Amino acid sequence: MKILLFIQEHLRKFYQFLESLVRLLLLSKISLKVNRRKIHNDCLILGNGPSLMNDIISYPDFLENKDLICVNHFPSTELYEKIKPGLFITSAPDLWLDEIDERFVNQSKLLFDNMASKTNWPLEFYIPYEAKKHKRWQNQLVSNNNIKINYYNNIPVEGWEWFKNLCFNIEWGMPRPHNVMIPSMMISLWKRYETIYLLGTDHNWLKDISVADNNDVLINQKHFYDEKTSKGLPLDKRGKGKRNLAELLHKFMTAFSSYFEVRAYSDYLGVKILNATKGSFIDAFDRIQLKKVKV
Repeated sequence: MKILLFIQEHLRKFYQFLESLVRLLLLSKISLKVNRRKIHNDCLILGNGPSLMNDIISYPDFLENKDLICVNHFPSTELYEKIKPGLFITSAPDLWLDEIDERFVNQSKLLFDNMASKTNWPLEFYIPYEAKKHKRWQNQLVSNNNIKINYYNNIPVEGWEWFKNLCFNIEWGMPRPHNVMIPSMMISLWKRYETIYLLGTDHNWLKDISVADNNDVLINQKHFYDEKTSKGLPLDKRGKGKRNLAELLHKFMTAFSSYFEVRAYSDYLGVKILNATKGSFIDAFDRIQLKKVKV
């Protein structure tokens, strides 16, 4: 029985290796490398979860002496101009694709308009290489010289540990990026921060899933900027349509599994990733309590 399980596991990894290799050869831009320049040795990745605003108000000193990284629609909030993050990372295709539902086009246009008008400090903007061929978002940012656009490979890599670490080291790919926090942490690891802190990574959506009478699966993904006004909506597929319950749960499962892949790679590099979000559902990283942190 043990021999059979051993063979099955290695066959699975071999298939993942071949599949990843094909994806890398077809989709990865092998010359891409992140900018290693950084101001501080540590960074703080700001997720957009409901807890973020309260934690920033209650523990403002926690933001000191760290490079601040924001994600997705953060530039459309008041906090963007107040804390002036040095890095902005996104991975959502609905921010650059054109043939998508109208609400995503409108949200995308608002985001990049806000970036163009508000950003009066140096900002490193990281977006997947796939977005380079789409011009709408680029045209919105072209007038702001403070924004430095950087592309990265978000190609999923799976298989044997040595193969994954090799591809991660040369920045050809990463664990499946089903949530923006995954590329945010990988880019932080590539930039060689010594400690990576997470804040606003509540990830407690499971309690906000419902199924309507017409069998639409609804998820109320609350953020710190819309917690009181958000409502349950179907989860799209790259800016279109809606997922059924199995597809939604599989997406969440993949994201949470990827966090353990990121944890394994951070351990391999000897880098600490610490989750400072109280009540976070992410169980891959060590926790810290903000009230006990000495700044």
